[in-house]
Amino acid sequence: MKLPFAPMLAVKAEPFDSPEYLFEIKWDGVRALAGRDTGGWRLWGRDLADYRVRYPELAALAALPAGTVLDGEIVLLSGGLPYLNALLARHGLSAARAAQARGQPRPVTYVVFDAPYALGRCLFGRPLAVRREAARERVRALADARVVFAEGVVGAGRAFFARVVAAGQEGVLAKHLASRYQPGRRCAAWKKIKPAGRVPAVVIGYEPGPRGVRSLQVAALCAGQLRYAACLRSGLSGPVRRRLAELLAGQVRARPAVPCAGRAVWVEPAVYCWGGRPPAVCAGPASPA
Repeated sequence: MKLPFAPMLAVKAEPFDSPEYLFEIKWDGVRALAGRDTGGWRLWGRDLADYRVRYPELAALAALPAGTVLDGEIVLLSGGLPYLNALLARHGLSAARAAQARGQPRPVTYVVFDAPYALGRCLFGRPLAVRREAARERVRALADARVVFAEGVVGAGRAFFARVVAAGQEGVLAKHLASRYQPGRRCAAWKKIKPAGRVPAVVIGYEPGPRGVRSLQVAALCAGQLRYAACLRSGLSGPVRRRLAELLAGQVRARPAVPCAGRAVWVEPAVYCWGGRPPAVCAGPASPA
C-alpha cells in the first residue's frame, strides 16, 4: 500500500432516480483521506498535503488497523449543517497550537463514505457496496464521536435531493453501487448534483418570524458592486430559520447596506446565502466580498 494517493472524483449531473445508485449528502467541507501504514497514521487531502496538524481532534484515526484507508469529508457542523467559511478559516492554520486552540471549542467531524483499503486488502476493484460495508465497520470499531459514517438511500434520488437541499445541504452525491474506486480520476459512476441557477448573495435584512426568520432581503454583486437582489421567503427549513436568527441578531444596523425599498430589520452584510431557483438556503457566515 503506497500512501498518499488522490481521491476519486465525481462529474456533474441532474437529479435522477435509479435502483443501481446510492444517494448520499454532498457535505460542504474539505475532502480528506485517512489511513495507517507501517509509518503510522496519515490524514491528507486532494493536494496530498498532510492535514494531521490542522485537525488534532481527529487523532482517533490513529487507531485504524494497519493497511486501512478511509475516504470522507471534514466538516464543521453547527445545528447539523456545515459552515464552510468557518472551516476554511480553520483549514488555513498550520501551527499546531493555533489549530488545537480552534479545535477545542468547535471541533470538526470526519464524515466517512468509502474504504479504498481494509486490513491490508486493496479494495479499488471491489464494488462500492462492499467498500462501504468495510467503511461502516471501521467507523463502528473506532467508536469516536468525531468520526461518523455517511448514510444514504438507494433508488429515490430525486426525493432525497429535494429533502436535503430544503434542509440546507449543498447537494447530493450519486454513486453506482457496482462502481470501482479509481484514485485521482473523475468518473461518471460518481455524480455530484447541486441546485442549478443559484448565485451567491449576502443578507442585508430580515423579517422576524415565530420560527426564527420569516424572510430575507439579500444583495448580490453586479458588475463588481453590491446591489439589492431580492426578498427570499421560501426554501428555508426550520433549523435554518432558527440558525439565521442567531447569526443575524448581533448584526443589526440602522439603515440597509445598499439602497432597498423593502422593510426589514437591517443587518451588516456578514452572512451569505444562495439566491435563485430552487429557493435560497443559508450557507453560513462570510464577508460580502
